Amino acid sequence: MKFKVGLFIFLLLLVGIIITLNIFFQQNYQAEMAAQFNQQQLMIAKTIASSIKTTLKHLEEETRALARLLAFRGLQKNGLPKFISDAFVALIEDIGMNMFVLDEKGAPLFSTKGASFNEDYHRLFEVTRRLKPGAVYFSDNIAGAGQIRLATPIRKEGRFIGSVIVGINMDDLTRKYFYPIKSGKRGYAWMMDSTGTLIYHPTEPEMIGRNIFKANESCYKCHKSFKTEKQILEAKDVGFSTYIAPQGEDKLVAFSKIKISHLSWIICVSIPYSEITASIKNSMRLHSLLVLSIFLATVIGAFVVVVINRERVKAEEKARYMDKIRDYAEELENTVQERTKELKSEKEKLDAIVSSIEAGICTFDEHQRPVWMNRVMHKWLSEERLKDFALSNIHGESSLMNAVCGAIVDNRLIQEVAYLNFGNKQGYFQIAATPLHTPDGQCQILVLIQDVTEMKKAEEQLMQSEKLTALARLSAGVAHEIGNPLTSISSYVQILRDMDFDNFTKDALDTIAKHITRIA
Repeated sequence: MKFKVGLFIFLLLLVGIIITLNIFFQQNYQAEMAAQFNQQQLMIAKTIASSIKTTLKHLEEETRALARLLAFRGLQKNGLPKFISDAFVALIEDIGMNMFVLDEKGAPLFSTKGASFNEDYHRLFEVTRRLKPGAVYFSDNIAGAGQIRLATPIRKEGRFIGSVIVGINMDDLTRKYFYPIKSGKRGYAWMMDSTGTLIYHPTEPEMIGRNIFKANESCYKCHKSFKTEKQILEAKDVGFSTYIAPQGEDKLVAFSKIKISHLSWIICVSIPYSEITASIKNSMRLHSLLVLSIFLATVIGAFVVVVINRERVKAEEKARYMDKIRDYAEELENTVQERTKELKSEKEKLDAIVSSIEAGICTFDEHQRPVWMNRVMHKWLSEERLKDFALSNIHGESSLMNAVCGAIVDNRLIQEVAYLNFGNKQGYFQIAATPLHTPDGQCQILVLIQDVTEMKKAEEQLMQSEKLTALARLSAGVAHEIGNPLTSISSYVQILRDMDFDNFTKDALDTIAKHITRIA
């Protein structure tokens, strides 16, 4: 009984721990989801900011380029509308805008259809008089005018001859870049400038043009305070934060700043915090019920299994033992396969090495029949020789065969040089034979045959050269040994010829001198 009570208390504690952990994980998950959603909103804000900045930069470059073209062309009215329309047709079609080209006195020479020239444009014209060539000025009065206006002077050879003024309607700009943006179901994007003046807001259009530093009672209908907006103004280029609406609903806001010329705008994307957590709460509630159900089912199932199936423990142990044996068998099989691959690789390497040797290699069985031969042997042997090729074709002489047989018995290497004719190759070959024992216990003969014909010819030529050299030395020695006595005899014959002898003696001495001369 005590065991059951203790088990029941343990289960209650375990369920309490699971519920506590589930709540903790739910809150942590909500915070992570909010952070991830803020990152997504930040990407949206950066995308809008980058798109607007790119558009305005492009418009600035096009306006500057048009001013240069007009300075080069001149401000003659003939053909001026077509010239400007052709230059700005893409931008006019992409974004609705007003354009004025003014002469040096401020009189309009060209204006887009429906554009009206007012005092703000005239003030921009006066500003362009003081600008250098290529400089572009952006107007600060964006919220009041409902337009982003920029102007640049037209100067020819340093002389002011007019100006180009372009205005983009904020409605057209927001329609293109803000209307398509939806962050969740109730999220939206809005914009203010660096002074805290609201430039665009989809849900509070009546607040456009208001400044957060000059807020009145009407401004606090949608805000408890403007602390978050002020922090955004003081922050870096990008970031995110939270604020509480008067209705008590938390909101997440991500922002990214744009800097064009001396102006700075802030693109903000807001979404209610409850919209992010609503789906999480529902899913976590279902998740909690599911976890609790799984836990209870697991406990009940485990209890039933333990009570009813105790005898299955032995079967499971036996199954585990069989699994281990199966694992060992698979491991052994894998090892055998790896070793087989290694042996195959080594065999391929050996075959490549043997095939690349420029010498004949072959093996013979105990009956002197060829078992294997390499590429060189196949090349040397003609078809007729290959049919009846045997060890006796190489060691045909009985002395060589006896030497091979003795080498097999003594397990040693023999080397001989013999003249052989393989059909496609003949000459002197150095033959090396050694016994080779196969894994099954059979004895084979490994024969290595190298062509030494050229070496043999070189040896014979060397021997012949040495013989001729010895003969020359012998001839020189004999000539030397014969020459010395002949020289002495010739000297004495010459002395005798100078003496007074009879005719027979003189003829004999002349004959001796003549033959000595022939011998010498």
